[in-house]
Amino acid sequence: MDSKDFTPKIEEAIGKKGERKFKQTVEAIFNFTGVEIEGAHKLNLNVTLPKGRGKDIEIGVFGDGDFNVKAKKASKHVLSKDEMESYGSNKRKMRTYAGQCYSFLAQADMMGLIGKTWGIVLGPRGKMPQPIPQNANIEEAIKRAKNTVRIKTKKMPMIQVPVGTDDMGAQDIADNVLAVYTSIERVIQKENIKSLYVKTTMGEAVRIW
Repeated sequence: MDSKDFTPKIEEAIGKKGERKFKQTVEAIFNFTGVEIEGAHKLNLNVTLPKGRGKDIEIGVFGDGDFNVKAKKASKHVLSKDEMESYGSNKRKMRTYAGQCYSFLAQADMMGLIGKTWGIVLGPRGKMPQPIPQNANIEEAIKRAKNTVRIKTKKMPMIQVPVGTDDMGAQDIADNVLAVYTSIERVIQKENIKSLYVKTTMGEAVRIW
């Protein structure tokens, strides 16, 4: 599959976005058939969009020391070990914090503590942190996370995933759609992908196939 094959359809979807006073997200909607969506074909993937999301999102970070200092250069949601533990007695505060971030990263040696204190809140939301080695470039890790989307099936045989914004070029969005498709196809065969649509937040859905 070549992303250029469906670039015109993405242009059509953007053209149907309507006049709005805000930047609209472009979403890809995949519908499946003949799959065991809670079994062999269950999707729980993280896909990095090669051309980015088109807008900034919040990434939460748990870390101490130099890791913490560097993380704060790229994220405003950074908690030290002591700060993280202080939230433990206030589940409402933890839920609010979890809701402010799309995903989380954590200093690898803190994962055990995070599981004990934050697991009850992050686990059900599918937001348990990705462990990052203490000597890794946390700023680069945050940058990658900002351009990464979650693909997770629930009970219905379909997924809806952001692949860009309406001010991005159609070809860039097409490249992102292809990256998502390629990841899905590793789990669900092409013949079981019934249809693919693209749409903006407030616009009409346009069928690619």
